[in-house]
Amino acid sequence: MKKKITIIGGGNGAYAAAADLALSGHQITLYADEGHKKNIEQLLSSKTIRLSGAGKNGHAKLHNVTTDISEALSDADIIMPVIPAYSQKNFALDIAPHIRRGHKIVLTPGSSGGALLVARMLHEMGKLEGVKIAEMHTLPYAARKTGPEDVEIMLECKKMFFAAFPAKYNHEMHALVSSVYPAVELVSDVLESSLNNGNPISHVAPVILNAGKIEYCNGEHYHYKEGITPSVARVVEKIDFERQLICRKLGYKTIPVKERLHLMGYVPKRDTLYESYRDKVFNPLFKGPKDLKSRYLTEDVPYSMVLFSSIASQIGISTPLMDSVITLASALNGEDYFKIGRKVGSIGIEGMGISQIKRFLHEGY
Repeated sequence: MKKKITIIGGGNGAYAAAADLALSGHQITLYADEGHKKNIEQLLSSKTIRLSGAGKNGHAKLHNVTTDISEALSDADIIMPVIPAYSQKNFALDIAPHIRRGHKIVLTPGSSGGALLVARMLHEMGKLEGVKIAEMHTLPYAARKTGPEDVEIMLECKKMFFAAFPAKYNHEMHALVSSVYPAVELVSDVLESSLNNGNPISHVAPVILNAGKIEYCNGEHYHYKEGITPSVARVVEKIDFERQLICRKLGYKTIPVKERLHLMGYVPKRDTLYESYRDKVFNPLFKGPKDLKSRYLTEDVPYSMVLFSSIASQIGISTPLMDSVITLASALNGEDYFKIGRKVGSIGIEGMGISQIKRFLHEGY
């Protein structure tokens, strides 16, 4: 059935979602705040995105494009923020005055802890009651904007792990979202979906281990083709093993990075992680990152890997490799990511034992 979906954002993923879902017959409103108005400037009048690449192609006519949050949320079956992790706090602050009982928010993606962060903030502002929140572990697309009204989808993700907060609404929210994205697969709760965010695993260590080349070559760097050699892939696997230890301690299914990338459709089945990255399904020749201030460090370290480390510490798991790359990333960028990053307190589980965490994830506030 056709859904009324409000997409929050003006980047690659938001454009891809807006165009793809509009061409699927849904009624799409695209919203960006005044501070990001330039990202959607031309769409305000045309209300049309040209979609090319994998999947549907064509001129996608949007129902509305606006910078008015009240207008954007007024009649939405699903509120879908397609935004980076560092924007999730401001998203919660922006919607709080306008959110109401019955609203359903689906973070696409939640990155790491996104649904829990938004829920905690709405709860503290007295705005969570009657609001249901869910998240996917990844974007549904690999996409790039190719112009102010154009986007190319290079790959449609074959599997997105999905859960609601609180998890007692898992099946209700899954039924709603799977009617829009049939590839969503239900997991036990939003901490499990968050721990399957692959970006900190695939991005952080290779950037750190290629820091000298990235700075020296003035943007002529290819993360997968050049940056992930067999030895770098072995480091990535060791870091991913620490992530799996966290999952295992919390009772979640442990999915190695190579298997998850294959399930998502990003890589073919290969014997080694290096070969998987090498033979990536969509173009491995994208340049980047061009410097050490890219989101591969400035987002994936403080908003994901620091959270993984913080959760591990609380439940008694040692993560020496994660901690080492956080330390190195902090030194490279002159930051203290341990200090400023997202931790267990940010997502409302500080001081809880495992049984308390699981109860909270299922029942909520």
